[in-house]
Amino acid sequence: MVLVSDLIDGADLGVRAVLLPAPHAAVTWVVATELLQPASYLEGGELVLTTGLVMADAEAATWREYVASLVEAGVAALGLGTGIAFDTVPEDLREACRAGRLNLIEVPLEVSFASISREVGAMLQATEPEIGAEGAGNEEILVLQQLTRAAAKDNQSAIMRALASILRGEVSLRDATGRTVVGPFGPEATGIDDEVAECIDRIRPGGMRGAGAVGLGDMRLVVRPVGITGEPERYLVTVQRETLTRAQTLGVDLAWSFLNLIAESSKAFTGWLLQLVGASTRHLLAGDIAQGLALADQVQELVLTRLPSPERRSVPATGGGHQWRVVCLEGGSADVAGLSTVLARLLVESRGAPVGEQLLWRTDRGGTRLMILGEVERVPSLLEDGSVTPWTERMRIGVSGPVGVTDLPRGAQQALSVCTGTRQLGQAVRWETSGLPSVTDLLDEERAQAFARARLGGVADQPELLELLRIYLSEAGAVQRIAERLGVHRNSVPARLVRLRRALGVDIEDAEQRANLWFALHFWAE
Repeated sequence: MVLVSDLIDGADLGVRAVLLPAPHAAVTWVVATELLQPASYLEGGELVLTTGLVMADAEAATWREYVASLVEAGVAALGLGTGIAFDTVPEDLREACRAGRLNLIEVPLEVSFASISREVGAMLQATEPEIGAEGAGNEEILVLQQLTRAAAKDNQSAIMRALASILRGEVSLRDATGRTVVGPFGPEATGIDDEVAECIDRIRPGGMRGAGAVGLGDMRLVVRPVGITGEPERYLVTVQRETLTRAQTLGVDLAWSFLNLIAESSKAFTGWLLQLVGASTRHLLAGDIAQGLALADQVQELVLTRLPSPERRSVPATGGGHQWRVVCLEGGSADVAGLSTVLARLLVESRGAPVGEQLLWRTDRGGTRLMILGEVERVPSLLEDGSVTPWTERMRIGVSGPVGVTDLPRGAQQALSVCTGTRQLGQAVRWETSGLPSVTDLLDEERAQAFARARLGGVADQPELLELLRIYLSEAGAVQRIAERLGVHRNSVPARLVRLRRALGVDIEDAEQRANLWFALHFWAE
């Protein structure tokens, strides 16, 4: 028998006791869940783990109801993961557990739910004869053990294979367009791609709280967002029987929780990666080649250290005599952010790749512009990649000519000139085919940026006005097209333009002022 006190005293789990009114309560298994009302899926004796995401704004009464339902279900203890929704254990939760005499444990951010499940599973397995004598060797225990063993491998595929075995149905991970990115595992369910894509479109506005299901005869297609914070980038898709057993329901909930936590850990890593990639790109575009390449090497090392490749290859010093291209993309902030995340994933997936596939990027101008540095061999395939095109189809794209690493600042000017000059969306235009050179190529970038700061100072801290100015100039002041680009009614555009004119302090209908503003936007850098 495993007791709650064993988790604190006899195991190296890294958890902390907050309240232990019943330290000798027996733990039968671990359930990680973000459900607001999980009690109907519990049988008693569980250690319930949650980040409390759905309780982030909960009042004291909600905590009391939540704890009361766990007590009624016979839960052994509640473990709250801090550092995501809550920095510390809320006082309202403490009071609710104190009143209900429910054991309360804090799980620090650095301790994964998967590691707790793995350790507790091992402890339960060590007492298996005793558990068997008490009749606990049932289907739920087997499901728990199967998933905790899969979670110990710390990868999505192992968890999804285990879930497919439990459900005896297809399990896959899809992106926001419905494209399969992991899997499928289990018996193949043919002809479901359209239904999956439609279901994701339907639930996407709900963010992490959205979920959907579609009937497929005697089977059921269920789509769940994967993650804890931010907007979902992946969706768990299961094809299962219309009615699940309690063990299968437990398996889905536990597997989903494991996948959510893996996704959140990946986001934290991606955040660090984006900072390092952005810093490297900034130095290279500023002409600080040595520092930029040193940071690029750190990017490669970070990826290889965190996610070692089974075929790890030595990577020669970055730069050298290789030719690069610079890609400038302009679009909505959501598209730019989505594309940046996709690029991070592509960088991770190509870990250990040769130097000819170097990839760096940064966002600027309030998150509406993305500058990508790629070695010549990689740029064409990158822009045609199936995970990239859904984001770039609404963006203007300019590509520089081939440049050496020391000429990257000139390449950036070329890409920016082509990008701001094109009216087509989703189609990459190369410097070599864009026609005559731009007058901006004659300007000193440092002085041009000083000019931009002076001209745009009135809207520098108002990104919505900067975006309005960019659209106004690119659409030559056409009200209907401006309204369509902004997604607003055309009657609201004149008032927006009055506000823009006042902030800038110039007549935006004057041809000379428009030219000045165009140059200022071209060289604007925040």
